[in-house]
Amino acid sequence: MDNLATSGDFEMGGPDTMDGREDDEKTSAPFNTNDYWADSIMHYYRHFNKDGMFVFRIGAMAVAPASILVFATLISSSASTLMAFIAMVIALFFVGLSMNMLGWILDKDIGPRSMQEVAEPIREGSEGFFMTQYGTIFKFAFVTAVGLFFLYSMRDPVPGSELNLYFSTLSMAFIMSAGFLVGACCSAISGYAGIWVSVRANLRVAAASRNDYNAALQICFRGGAFAAIINVALAIFGISFLYLCLTFHLYNTQKTTSQVPPIEEIPVLLVGFSFGASFVAMFAQLGGGIFTKAADVGADLVGKVELGIPEDDPRNPAVIADLVGDNVGDCAGQCADLFESISAEILSAMILGGAMAKHAGLDYETKAGFILFPLLVHSLDLTVSTIAVYFV
Repeated sequence: MDNLATSGDFEMGGPDTMDGREDDEKTSAPFNTNDYWADSIMHYYRHFNKDGMFVFRIGAMAVAPASILVFATLISSSASTLMAFIAMVIALFFVGLSMNMLGWILDKDIGPRSMQEVAEPIREGSEGFFMTQYGTIFKFAFVTAVGLFFLYSMRDPVPGSELNLYFSTLSMAFIMSAGFLVGACCSAISGYAGIWVSVRANLRVAAASRNDYNAALQICFRGGAFAAIINVALAIFGISFLYLCLTFHLYNTQKTTSQVPPIEEIPVLLVGFSFGASFVAMFAQLGGGIFTKAADVGADLVGKVELGIPEDDPRNPAVIADLVGDNVGDCAGQCADLFESISAEILSAMILGGAMAKHAGLDYETKAGFILFPLLVHSLDLTVSTIAVYFV
């Protein structure tokens, strides 16, 4: 170990790429990187971006406006449902666009074998820790969802609420607990998207920085943009989807056609979504933060103090553990936290908008604009920010 610490030449040999060829001048990844999902996404990206697929790409982009037109013509042209559906379609469209951005990232050069041998244990450790951590979190989340159901099922109906005409106490309890689980799942997906892209984009950023700093910056920036787009899109999609489901239920249970559904009270039923997102984000940051700090201290004490190994040297196993913790705590944890913040922000604004519209006695269509304005604003944010990403 002393010889290892004092030796200045550190080599993790092997051919430069997975296919055994030198790649100092390569700009794209080999066809097989021994990463099944990354290889699959990269394969579809290359196929989708061939010259012969131009018409198909235009058709895929036209699906979003076409689906909105069909919905408004055949299903509902009401402001409440139409605005929620538009927000949901925009969210799904940008999820698809982010997958194309992810394919662009994965198509980049993965560097020499020595880089890959450092990146692989970080990726395996990060994903393994994530699965273990989130498996435990979801056990607690399921127990909490059951507890929420029993708490809400035992409470008395809210006096003066028009929702009592459409939902029983048990129905509201089920909606609350189901929304909690949906929010928890969306938060976990957001966190996993952040950690999944970070451990793969980091390798490609390091490889690109050997030859072109601008290319390295673009890969790095779009890797972060992918996680951000997934975050915002999932928040918009989850809330708009649940809102649409509840709105259609109000319409289907109307006793008379002249009865106006109390759409201003729907956001109150969706607070379980935000609670589920907050629940997962809290434990994700807590678990990842403790792990990364413990590994960081261990790496410094054992590596730098006792053996004299430079900081962040891959010969120190605690350094790998530290970088695993950074991915789990900072990437996954921060993504889950960002998702929770966006969800809470949207729902709180929707609740305030509904309360203001009800207090002002506005008509149904104007009321829908007040309630769904936060969703449309975040959809516009998503559009503008994504366009700006491609100018970096």
